[in-house]
Amino acid sequence: MSLCAKSLKKFNHADILVFMRLRIIILILALFVFLSASTGGFLYYYSFRKAAFQKTETNAYSRLKLLTGHLSSYLSEHIKPVKTLSGIRELKTVLKDTNLETIYRANKILDHFAQSLDLDVSYLMDKNGITLCSSNRNAHDSFVGHDFSFRPYYKKAVNGIASTYLALGTTSSKRGVYYAHPVYDENNSDILGVAVIKTSVEFVETKLFSKSDDSLLFVDTNGVIFISNKDELRFKLLWQLNEENISKIENSRQFGNGPWAWSGFSRDKKNHIKDGYVMDKNNARYLFTSLDVANYPGWKIISLRNYKEIERQAVQPFVRVTGPVIICVLILTGFLALILYRLGSLEITKRKKAEKELRLSEERYRHIYHKTPVMLHSIDIRGRIIRVSDHWVEVMGYQREDVIGRQLISFFTPESKKYAVNVIFPRFFSTGFCKDVPYTYIKKNGENLDIMLSCYGVKDENGDIVRSLAVSVDVTEKNRTQKDLQIAKEKLSQYSHDLEQQVKKRTAQLEKTRDNLKNLSKNIIDSQEREKAVVAGELHDHLGQVLTALRFDAVWVEKYLTDIDEAAGKRAGKMCSLIDDTITDVRAMAYRLRPRVLDDLGLVDALESLLSDFEKRSNVSCVFKAGQIPKIDDTLATALYRIGQEAVTNALRHSNATTITVELKTDKTGIVLTIQDNGCGFDLFNDKEFAGFGLEGMKERADLVEGKLDISSRLSEGTTVCCKVKIKG
Repeated sequence: MSLCAKSLKKFNHADILVFMRLRIIILILALFVFLSASTGGFLYYYSFRKAAFQKTETNAYSRLKLLTGHLSSYLSEHIKPVKTLSGIRELKTVLKDTNLETIYRANKILDHFAQSLDLDVSYLMDKNGITLCSSNRNAHDSFVGHDFSFRPYYKKAVNGIASTYLALGTTSSKRGVYYAHPVYDENNSDILGVAVIKTSVEFVETKLFSKSDDSLLFVDTNGVIFISNKDELRFKLLWQLNEENISKIENSRQFGNGPWAWSGFSRDKKNHIKDGYVMDKNNARYLFTSLDVANYPGWKIISLRNYKEIERQAVQPFVRVTGPVIICVLILTGFLALILYRLGSLEITKRKKAEKELRLSEERYRHIYHKTPVMLHSIDIRGRIIRVSDHWVEVMGYQREDVIGRQLISFFTPESKKYAVNVIFPRFFSTGFCKDVPYTYIKKNGENLDIMLSCYGVKDENGDIVRSLAVSVDVTEKNRTQKDLQIAKEKLSQYSHDLEQQVKKRTAQLEKTRDNLKNLSKNIIDSQEREKAVVAGELHDHLGQVLTALRFDAVWVEKYLTDIDEAAGKRAGKMCSLIDDTITDVRAMAYRLRPRVLDDLGLVDALESLLSDFEKRSNVSCVFKAGQIPKIDDTLATALYRIGQEAVTNALRHSNATTITVELKTDKTGIVLTIQDNGCGFDLFNDKEFAGFGLEGMKERADLVEGKLDISSRLSEGTTVCCKVKIKG
């Protein structure tokens, strides 16, 4: 202000009068321009605001209509699946004959539907509304045994009307869409029960509603908010209801046991609901748009958009469009005003403006410096504190007058003081900058404060540093957390190492046990093969010779008695035939127990002989294909022979095949034995009827020779058994 006063003394009285007149003229011109621009801006703003609100209403209605279509489609997507579910035979069976077997099969069907369609639950009720089967039967909120006869969807379905129902689960307390369909008997005349599918409504909130900035509500006929993208509005009443209507909602048990608080929305007393606005409990206005949802009478989707938010969006484009125009007008006005000013008045105005801006700038700087929530301080070239922020003295616990003038290092710990004097201060006064220097302050109460200091040097016109501007960031908690984290990592590493050692030890024990079991199984099978070989030898060598000698005697008796007693001769002839059949059976038994061709000629001839024997004893065509097979040990030959024997036997007994193909070859991995038939096939995983086919025995023999057995089968497409064994070089 003193500079302005000295400058003004240079002008005479006449100059001052001219200056004052010019200011009055400029003021009048500026006022006229302001009024003109304001009037035009107001008219433009009013029309722009009106158009913006109309566009917002149109867009809200369009979005809501599109959302209504998506919601209706989602809520109706399981109507056909529940109809399909109600027609499945297992559900009809369990309703007519309820026992453990029928319940088990029905539960499998419900599990399949729940998993395939990603349902919350699917369940089956009898004619009394009692849940017999459910896909959540093993959960804590299982529906099994619960009576849902009070539900409207059950009442409609049991009367032959398929229905869809939106409600909060009485058992699970989860919101969902219920699809119910009657289950008829085979003649479609009597209703046996009701099939129900429940899906979650979380998809609507997370996929359909969450993308909108508006408040989206899905309400029932009484105004209960069932779905909303605002968590605080869920299960509240859109409008305030009387006790009679609230009691009606409670008795329906559709939305749990309440209470259903009022959301605070009410019809605007000035505009009413027909004009599209509602009020909340804070008297804030909202644009109200609602649409009915197809197939759900009385249910509505409602969009609420804050009136002030719409108005704010309308103002922004206005400012963006009219701002440049107003600026141009002001620039033109200023240009005209500058012509009217003298050089003296311009200099005075500039000085007054500069002085005012300088004062304001200094005030803003002081305010920012003291009110910034970080520790700021400045020191001179001697290291004495010349300025500190309010946050600095507050954190350190001192008064400002106790700090100003003291050495900064007097607040350091001995280690930090030594580091500052010997390292940081010389570096700072030579470079004028330092960053992220770790120090430790000592607060007035004696506590240590870890800080990270960054400093900038303020220089004079000669380039010499006269003072510093430093920022100190409190990292005490961060350092403590890092230390605790390091300790936790070390403990975790130790725990991980101990666990790894225990796992290795346990793995070694399991490997040893598995090897023992494998050796035991191998010894058992070897013992069985030896016993079979011994029995086969006894049958062939001893019993076969005895039967042959007996046959010779029977032939002699037949010839002797033919001339003496014809009837006795015929009887002796029958004895010969019986002995021949017995000899054939004994040879076949000995062959099946241990074919000599396997020991004498090898695996290829043994398999070919086996198929030839099977073909003779059945009407099945047996085809054998063999490639070049290297020499293998007896254990591997026996295992492959037994696997082939078991697979062909199973095909003959159970597959009803007309052709069985056996192929023995070698490839890059080793020996491959494949047995394939064109029979009926079976369900390898679920059909318990085929559990006794010796499949586990074949797999065990393959494991003993370190081979891999794959069995594939499909109904009506036959079965393939493939055994691959690596040949050790």
